[in-house]
Amino acid sequence: MFLKKQTLILIFLLFLITLVSFVIFWPDNKVHLIVCDVGQGDGILVTKGFTQILIDGGPNDRVLGCLARNMPFWDRTIELMINTHQDKDHIYGLNSVIQRYNVRRLFINSTAVESKLFADFHQQVRERKIKVYTPAQGEKIKINGILFSFLWPEEKQGELAFWSRPLPEKNSVLGASTYIKKVNDLSIVALMEYGDFDALLTGDVPADGERGVVDYCRVNDCGEPLEVLKVAHHGSKTSSCQEFLDFFRPETAIISVGQNSWGHPVPEVLNRLKSSGSKILRTDQLGDVEITTDGERIY
Repeated sequence: MFLKKQTLILIFLLFLITLVSFVIFWPDNKVHLIVCDVGQGDGILVTKGFTQILIDGGPNDRVLGCLARNMPFWDRTIELMINTHQDKDHIYGLNSVIQRYNVRRLFINSTAVESKLFADFHQQVRERKIKVYTPAQGEKIKINGILFSFLWPEEKQGELAFWSRPLPEKNSVLGASTYIKKVNDLSIVALMEYGDFDALLTGDVPADGERGVVDYCRVNDCGEPLEVLKVAHHGSKTSSCQEFLDFFRPETAIISVGQNSWGHPVPEVLNRLKSSGSKILRTDQLGDVEITTDGERIY
């Protein structure tokens, strides 16, 4: 009788712990933009309720910790994944994410880089039959009230058939037009909009691409002035040109950066951001940087 009573108490306590855990981890209905501290790379998580959007995966597996901290422990689905380009510091962690989560859609350029890392990623996407789309300037997708408008590159890069067959040999006719080296030039740039809140996610786009975005946005509403800018290329001197900053006038500039040998973020970029009136937030100083909004206010 005593053992039976103990068993009932244990079952009740387990039920209570489970119930409390669900209450604690139950998401609100605000939009959370989390620039994860992944070191020298990019990994950005956007959540609203039970919807999760992941932009890039960083140079390691640290993005998994960011997902664990910011998603309900029972939620194993990423509704949308965007890979801005295929450099290691943006794609590495996505391999691990695909292995552990159900990724429903992937937005990515249909081009290849010569690395085992990308070959493994390509194979995983094929094996799991993830729905792939290659965006171009002017295209949009709306998910749970969050609008993503793609501002760069100007044209689709590659063909979607690229994701339904094995990678071609680099020295083949098909491979010669599929493998690219200057992936930063074609980095996907997306404007995230929710109500009156706008955030520009720039990958590693260089200054020429930034000017192309400005040219497009001069005749299209791109949310300027911006509430949030994810600074391109970790604060490299190749990006954040003055014309770009003068046009968008971001209130907050977030730099995803870690220890590196390139001096990122470089002083001239920091000075341009400050002179533009931007508040600068850095993951190497603050860890994960989170912006929360209800579409009107920022918390």
